[in-house]
Amino acid sequence: MHIGIDLRCLPTEGEEGAGIPHAARELVRSMILASGGSHQLTLYVPRASIGDKERSIFEECCGLAGRIVKLETATGSSLRRALQRNPCKLLFVPSGAVAPMVRIPCVPWVHDIAIFEHPEWFDQTLFKRTLTTNLFRKGLIRAPEILAVSQFTKDELVRRFALDPSRVTVTLEGGDSVLGRLAGMDLAAAKQKAKRRLAERGVTQPFILYLGTLEPRKNIPVLLEAWLDARSLFRRPVDLVIAGRDGWKLGPIVKSLEAARTYKTEGGSRLHRIEAPTDEHRRDLLLAAELVALPSLYEGFGLVALEAMQAGTAVISSTGGALPEVVGEAGISLPPDDVAAWAKALVEIMADPESRKSLADRGKSRSVNLTWERAARVTLDVLTRIQT
Repeated sequence: MHIGIDLRCLPTEGEEGAGIPHAARELVRSMILASGGSHQLTLYVPRASIGDKERSIFEECCGLAGRIVKLETATGSSLRRALQRNPCKLLFVPSGAVAPMVRIPCVPWVHDIAIFEHPEWFDQTLFKRTLTTNLFRKGLIRAPEILAVSQFTKDELVRRFALDPSRVTVTLEGGDSVLGRLAGMDLAAAKQKAKRRLAERGVTQPFILYLGTLEPRKNIPVLLEAWLDARSLFRRPVDLVIAGRDGWKLGPIVKSLEAARTYKTEGGSRLHRIEAPTDEHRRDLLLAAELVALPSLYEGFGLVALEAMQAGTAVISSTGGALPEVVGEAGISLPPDDVAAWAKALVEIMADPESRKSLADRGKSRSVNLTWERAARVTLDVLTRIQT
């Protein structure tokens, strides 16, 4: 079986990427290993996207009956030219956005359809949004089958586009493979080392962590307000770390961050802003945090929640999107707009180490069943079925 993989979603060289690029990289690596050379895989990759992480994937691919086709750019026209010169019978699209005018069957991996549900969250002109959403819709209609990262995303697809549910298969995701392998004494030791490394960076007190891109749907102002309300009630100083890349429509988020910085410090609690953490820094933050807080209004999956559970860290999340599906009974779920409930929960959880440990243990146990190996097997099964 010959499968092409459209990796135009990978960031340019030197950037690690997060979200969809991270998920695509991890899934494709696991697909290569799961195929074991039984499938011919062709990776179509923009030349500027081939960094150190990608090279390791590509070396594995070339060693397992695969090949790399370098694209001049990340455009659809560059992909189409490459497909003419180096054809495949089926194209898997991890970004979910199928390029127009591709003549072979394409299977998109859909992460969310937030742009359809909440266009106001995105920094696009009406013209560009109309163009991209129409192309996305056409890609779904033409697809022989569709992959979705969660049951929530599948349900959204079926509802909005009137799709036959049997055409949509849920893959789930797999989090961070390094964190996933940590357990027992190794996990405890990793947590201590992470705390020491963060202390060298100035994060010396117990802290609550938000990790992810700063954008409207992440609902960061609610977390900031809840933390401000809770500070005077903490039994000891509790910092808040906001870590992640700047996204779009940052006005209200920046305003909330500035307001939090100007408030008089209560009991020594401090706010830290960490921009663009590396993969290693992300792991340290997840391992060292007392609590990971995710107040998102909408998530197609909830990768950070899974990574926190893999790190053996307690999670409090909103009921937005797929977060309850990922966290289940292993975390605390709250309405995303209830500041008082969030403040109360932060105070109670931070005052109760036994509850935090119980949540962390349940999260770690739950995360074992969510792996990239599993997602890769599901993906390969669907792609194989299409070609047989």
